[in-house]
Amino acid sequence: MQNRIHRVEITDRAETLLRNLIEEHGPVLFRQGGDCVDGPPDPPVCLSTRQFRADQADLLLGRLSWHTEFWISADAFECWKHSLLTLDVMRGEATADSLEAGQGLRFILRHRDLTPEEDAALAAAPPPRTGADRAL
Repeated sequence: MQNRIHRVEITDRAETLLRNLIEEHGPVLFRQGGDCVDGPPDPPVCLSTRQFRADQADLLLGRLSWHTEFWISADAFECWKHSLLTLDVMRGEATADSLEAGQGLRFILRHRDLTPEEDAALAAAPPPRTGADRAL
């Protein structure tokens, strides 16, 4: 049986912070915006699922632990569609609108290029769900 190819994954450190945020705030999700830039992607924003209103063009990049959805803007997806994004944590302050703000930690994204085999498998898969598909 083949392993399923993913576009986003999470480190153990990020999973620990995510679990703490879920215990404090209830179900959460991530949204990645931003434009194409050289270097690492902009930090994702962690939001309560009640706060999030998907833009119709937003794409569901994947699900992390505890059914946590990871959404990405259409523009950011175009930049990173050939990459595997890894959600991680580092010391520092998060933006005020992200739930980890004030904890001295912030979520970051690391990335690597997909292998040709991974890229081909994702290209052959059904397209990601969009904000227009999301049941509100």
